[in-house]
Amino acid sequence: MITVTITGNLTDDPRSFSTRDGQPGCELRVAVDLPPRSGSGEGLTRYFKVVTFGVMASHAAASVRKGDRVTVQGYDLTSEAWVSDGGEPRSQVAIRAIEIAVSLRWDTLTTGRAVRNAAREAAKAADPQVQAENAVLAGVTTT
Repeated sequence: MITVTITGNLTDDPRSFSTRDGQPGCELRVAVDLPPRSGSGEGLTRYFKVVTFGVMASHAAASVRKGDRVTVQGYDLTSEAWVSDGGEPRSQVAIRAIEIAVSLRWDTLTTGRAVRNAAREAAKAADPQVQAENAVLAGVTTT
């Protein structure tokens, strides 16, 4: 299997869809800026279609927006070609994502996992049984 990693900015908001069997899917469009070949001048920009399915598709659709910088690791590179409405040939490379990460270089991020864990710990601490066990374990007994 060939694995590819790209880092770039989303050119559009994610597009959610469902597969024929009802599985969630998400399509992203990522612009990757390549450095200039000769050391001066402008580099090229390449555009990639990124597709993912299942839980990661739902998470991507809820988490990222146009302009966000992401790193995508994927496989299953495919080339898609078609003719535009104007009769011009078009093509793009599509990547099936296995990981999508948000860049923290220019932005901050709070994950839902940390929030869920904190809420779980707070709920446990409020439980009278847990409080009694913690008191006993701390060497303090209750009457």
